[in-house]
Amino acid sequence: MRNEDLEAIWQEGVKLMADGHTCAEATLRVLQSSAACSPLYCQWAAAGYMGAISTGKTLCGTLFGGTVFLGCLHGRPGTQAPEIDDERRSRAVESVHRLFDGFLERFGDTDCHALTGCDWSNEENVARYYAQEVYKAKCFRYFEYVVAECLDEMMVVA
Repeated sequence: MRNEDLEAIWQEGVKLMADGHTCAEATLRVLQSSAACSPLYCQWAAAGYMGAISTGKTLCGTLFGGTVFLGCLHGRPGTQAPEIDDERRSRAVESVHRLFDGFLERFGDTDCHALTGCDWSNEENVARYYAQEVYKAKCFRYFEYVVAECLDEMMVVA
């Protein structure tokens, strides 16, 4: 993938997050449009995943969105839920592990609160997060990494 393409995808995701979409929603939307696969139900799966379920004490939304995307990517063009012995399922599991392990190695944690310092259940924390634009210094980096890794995986699967 060309750097210009990656930059355009990154810019679209940043705009989606700035417009109020959750990290998971933005990640899924840009990856699915890049992969020309659009199971809209996956977008709904990500819709409620904001601020790590409004506490920050669970998985980073961008990482969550990336893992959902990888499952969808490896499952296409499936019409049924994956069976345990399905090779596509095994590849999905492996790719999610690589993404998760790489994220953890690069950023030191996968927990939203640990990564951003924001307790999403605390209005003052959330106000500070937006006022100080923490997402620009932190979340955009996570988004960039996850999207790049998922696009690389997409090239291998294609």
